[in-house]
Amino acid sequence: MRYARPRGRGGESDVSIPPKTDGRWQALLTGSAEPAFSSLATRLFVARLRQAIRRDPNALGTAIDELHAFFTANAFAARDLSAL
Repeated sequence: MRYARPRGRGGESDVSIPPKTDGRWQALLTGSAEPAFSSLATRLFVARLRQAIRRDPNALGTAIDELHAFFTANAFAARDLSAL
């Protein structure tokens, strides 16, 4: 299993990001996992993706791609992964 490293805004992070195939992404987006994210941006982004999935359950794969990219691009959000 290959883990991505976050990059970009918010400083460096030592957190490894799980691959898109990790079940935690689906659990997060379907609401079966309710982590306490410290970042408002992360909470808003996840809420937006959850709404999109409620409207179209077939959009789950795309939502996982977007969420993974968000965590990979933003070190501040990657720190929230410990809540998963």
